[in-house]
Amino acid sequence: MKKKARLFDKLEENKVRCHVCANECVILPDKVGICRTRKNLEGELYTLIYGSMISSGSLDPIEKKPLYNFWPGATAYSIASIGCSFKCQNCQNWSISQANPTDNGKKGFYDLKGYEDRGMSLVEMTPEQLVKKVIKSGAKTLAYTYNEPLIWHEWILDTTSLLKKENIKTILVTNGYSTLEATKELIDVGIDAANIDIKSMSDEFYKTICGVKSVQPVLDTAKRFKSHGIHVEITNLIIPDLNDSDDEIGTLSKWITENLGEDTPVHFSAYHPDFKQPSLKRTPFETLDRAYEIAKKEGIKYVYVGNLSHEKGGNTYCPNCNHLILGRSGYSFTKIDISESKTCPNCQYDLSKDIKGEIKR
Repeated sequence: MKKKARLFDKLEENKVRCHVCANECVILPDKVGICRTRKNLEGELYTLIYGSMISSGSLDPIEKKPLYNFWPGATAYSIASIGCSFKCQNCQNWSISQANPTDNGKKGFYDLKGYEDRGMSLVEMTPEQLVKKVIKSGAKTLAYTYNEPLIWHEWILDTTSLLKKENIKTILVTNGYSTLEATKELIDVGIDAANIDIKSMSDEFYKTICGVKSVQPVLDTAKRFKSHGIHVEITNLIIPDLNDSDDEIGTLSKWITENLGEDTPVHFSAYHPDFKQPSLKRTPFETLDRAYEIAKKEGIKYVYVGNLSHEKGGNTYCPNCNHLILGRSGYSFTKIDISESKTCPNCQYDLSKDIKGEIKR
């Protein structure tokens, strides 16, 4: 669905500069930005995906986002569109993140890889229609997920403002590649939580693997969100031979403790070869176990392991006495041992500031 965009400057010769993501593309007339979802039409910028989704929504465990310390056990109503501000060689959702939307009235999109038009259908709805669907589902949280939500800026603002009136929490699952202007609008509208993917602490990694200039905008977004009361959890996908060294993991962990706080949950996830396969190796258990221990030594209270079975990596432990508070197998609880007031039953440590929202028992 085409709609006039926010956050852009008009330049000479009918060019525009977009300020929604940190690429800040200068877009020529009748061309699109890196995300392929924002188009310059006669010197005005339009989003091509307002209200356009790959489905009408699905119900996921909130732990799948992954969020482990925000409304644990809740169901998230998940929605996604197409496009991305990155071009990650390892993308596991590349069929939607690297797709092209149409702007010719068709409710569909074209595959970027040069295949024939597959007529892949997009579902279109208004913010009001979405809210009705979420209410009907019974979900208390909504996640903008699977493709990059930050390029869906206008839709997120309009839907979040309505969802807040229904006391439905909103979640961004994002690469964090935002601008100060866009981040401010997301904070002001009241986004509740974000899982931010810090792919590496290296600019070179972001240039060669993700196709953007620097990690700095991601770090800035994480700090702004956290400092304004948004619940933040960090994900780091560990790719063999690319970002799996002890120094890399230690640097990330130290940055998190110093800039976001030791109470910020960190998820280390296993990689498997996909899309352009920058590594042909799967992440071994030993690497994830090592990452878990390094992060713990750096003082991070809540460390998790994803995409691979790990004895401790799915559980939440009291950071004061190491008592098992929330045991998990996959996305399901195997144990809940925390008081209604969110204190540890073993040492009475107050967990209420670290674990947000209700725990679905």
